[in-house]
Amino acid sequence: MRLGEFDPADMNPYSKLDLTVVESPEHQELAIQTAVKTFVLLKNKENVLPVKEKIDNLAVVGPFADSPSVIYGSYAPDVSKFTQTPRQGLSQLAQKSTKYASGCLTPSCQLYDAEDIKTAVTNSDLVVVCLGTGVNIESEGHDRSNLSLPGQQQRLLQDAVMFADGKPVIVLLFNAGPLDVSWAVNNDAVSAIVECFFPAQATGKALYRMFVNMEGSNPAGRLPITWPESMSQVPPMEDYSMDGRTYRYFKGDPLFPFGFGLSYTTFTYSDLTVSPSTVKPCNTVSVSVKVHNTGSLAGDEVVQLYLSWHDASIPVPKWQLVGFNRTEVQPSQSLTIRFSLIPRVMAVYTSQWVIEPGVYTVYVGGQQPDQATKVPSNVLNAQFKVAGSVTPLSKC
Repeated sequence: MRLGEFDPADMNPYSKLDLTVVESPEHQELAIQTAVKTFVLLKNKENVLPVKEKIDNLAVVGPFADSPSVIYGSYAPDVSKFTQTPRQGLSQLAQKSTKYASGCLTPSCQLYDAEDIKTAVTNSDLVVVCLGTGVNIESEGHDRSNLSLPGQQQRLLQDAVMFADGKPVIVLLFNAGPLDVSWAVNNDAVSAIVECFFPAQATGKALYRMFVNMEGSNPAGRLPITWPESMSQVPPMEDYSMDGRTYRYFKGDPLFPFGFGLSYTTFTYSDLTVSPSTVKPCNTVSVSVKVHNTGSLAGDEVVQLYLSWHDASIPVPKWQLVGFNRTEVQPSQSLTIRFSLIPRVMAVYTSQWVIEPGVYTVYVGGQQPDQATKVPSNVLNAQFKVAGSVTPLSKC
């Protein structure tokens, strides 16, 4: 009803649209920008990204390197004629040649051709390895029983690193849920890892923009999940409690924490203020912090605001995301970011949603506090107190 489905045509602006607007230049540009904004930079050893100059010989390998169908998520429309694969987009980096090998016919990678990978990778100046799952491995009706890279993809990656013979290797991951990529994370021969998810039609163009850091393409995606290091950190499906689930109750050190993501630049935080320091249960708390770009490149920073309870009468998360702000910060620029902590985000559930008196801690930074795997910025914290009696949220 809100879309005006029952309104007369002359009152509904959508009725004036026809198929000529589908895949218009504006829509295609939006697809590129959307894909760029979702990329999460997980590793960037010695700042191999962005690529500083064109290279002579590029290799793009793996089952996701040049297969349009596998870079889409579930229930995607058929827009194959507008789709650009990683191979097609990244070939612009090479001045002489772009060599390609899938290594596997499908993402399941049951049959693997090592010679195919060797031929493509040998004597290349930069190697891009495209791995992942695809909707035939993880989607509605397709569940995974482990975190392993499918089939022989791990061997493909290890062979690509070996055949690269010291040249930079960049891993692109196309998947929805976490994968065990600890070998790539811990191996210095793998220079960079990018979580791409399923970028769909704009994959190639978006990757090229990110690789060369075109304006607005400095990666600033942040993980929306806790990425376990191994199956030992995944609770049994039969356990319906929240124990060990999500960043709020996770125990131990994951491979990558919720909210994690690197940038081509660096940030620091200062001047955290929380006011007032004491409030009544239904009052709002104001939070402000200054974020400073300490690097040489412009980039978006995702300022994350977490809250923890000290005196709750029931079990509560160790902390919980209650706000975030994504904003571009120029080199050497400082910006003040402001949040409002409304009563709803302070509430806990007993037999109803209530706000309880006690001490609360606010954490602000580009990541969660106290993480073993962290981005190179600081996290600030401050406390405030809720004074009074337990108050139902419905009374606020």
